[in-house]
Amino acid sequence: MSVKNNEVKTKSTIRDRIGPVIHDIINRELMEEDTLRSDGQEAMSTAGSFLDLQNGFYNGLCQGLGLSTNTFQILQPTPPLPYNSDSALWAYFNNIPPYSLTQNYIASGGNQFFSDYKGLISALQAPPNNFVNDIGPTTYNAWLVHLQSLKKRPAASQLPDIFFNWALINYPSVANIGSADLSAMLLDPISSAGLALMPYYRLQPDWSLGYTALVQQLATAPTLSFSFQSSQMNSNVSNTWTGGNDSGFGGLWGGSSSTSTLSEQFASSHITISASFAHVLTFQASPGVWYTSSAMGDAFSHQSGAPWNPASTINWQNTFDPNKGNMARYMVSLIVLDTMDIQIESDATYSSTDQQTIQNNSSAGLWPFYTTSSSSGSSTTVTFDSQGAMTVQINSAPGVPVVIGGNVIPVDQFVGHAVEGQRIFSKQAKVASAR
Repeated sequence: MSVKNNEVKTKSTIRDRIGPVIHDIINRELMEEDTLRSDGQEAMSTAGSFLDLQNGFYNGLCQGLGLSTNTFQILQPTPPLPYNSDSALWAYFNNIPPYSLTQNYIASGGNQFFSDYKGLISALQAPPNNFVNDIGPTTYNAWLVHLQSLKKRPAASQLPDIFFNWALINYPSVANIGSADLSAMLLDPISSAGLALMPYYRLQPDWSLGYTALVQQLATAPTLSFSFQSSQMNSNVSNTWTGGNDSGFGGLWGGSSSTSTLSEQFASSHITISASFAHVLTFQASPGVWYTSSAMGDAFSHQSGAPWNPASTINWQNTFDPNKGNMARYMVSLIVLDTMDIQIESDATYSSTDQQTIQNNSSAGLWPFYTTSSSSGSSTTVTFDSQGAMTVQINSAPGVPVVIGGNVIPVDQFVGHAVEGQRIFSKQAKVASAR
């Protein structure tokens, strides 16, 4: 049997064994997607490699801005957020962070929270339901179109009433039974999770707070500054949340290798940084109504057996395992600032050819944030003195948010409260069904 036929058979098996309403939504989208020092001793030293420099800067940034090495991750590059773009902001939360002190951030790359979460829910078994059969495929497809037309995504608990009011006008013969079916599905966390995803069919995820709230909070955040000298830096990151693992960072300019000749020359020189920011904010937002914590908690608390569907290739190990799971970590808050004023000096002697090379590539942004010059409110310039020493100046406009990093927590902390929530949910469901 061909691979394609095996995939079709697997999807058919999953659909047969779990609630069809939940997985019709999810499977439609899935089918569309298919078409360091380690001795613990702190030491002050001059950078010998770009990794030493990056680690030293990580410690210096955390100390200077009061960030925790138990959770903080640097994001590179760091362009200003596009004006009034909720989607650009939420993309940071949607990106599953790698196990590294530095993340080479690509908004559309890597594991995505929303798509991985949909896959998770598709791999969980829900009680049988008759919603689609009771209302018929024509009504069901029209219902999905109606949900996509709503300006605000409704919570799962609102769907029975929304369906009733809509069907009463358009398909009155199934208004009562369809509403009753949706109400019954709310009593189970997996079914409820599927309902919560229903309004997001072919739509992007949202979070509780957007760009407007971010700008409002940023305007009242404190002013902070810090300085850094490579000759006095502490490059020991063995006690951080990754135990010293740091990868994904670039070299001297954005997209360059950290082991290139110019990057190594820069890293081995004496580097000083003077940085000030008008406002520095820790911005938190939670997933929108598409996310059901009780279903996530139920799945996480059972490594095998119910609610996992044994026919699915998605399981606890490839979802939650700390080493290989695609949902092992989460970005729970962002470090956002504005009005950057950063000066970086390197005392290395750069030849005229090297100076020209650096100038030509400075448009890609320069270490440590790789912030490019743009019309959205940022600039990076580089100059050299008569001895060939380099000075980099990075600035951003007042009131324009720039995300430089975030706080990462492991899955057990992220869903810890959800496990208890699932137990409460189960108790409430039993009480409701006994009435």
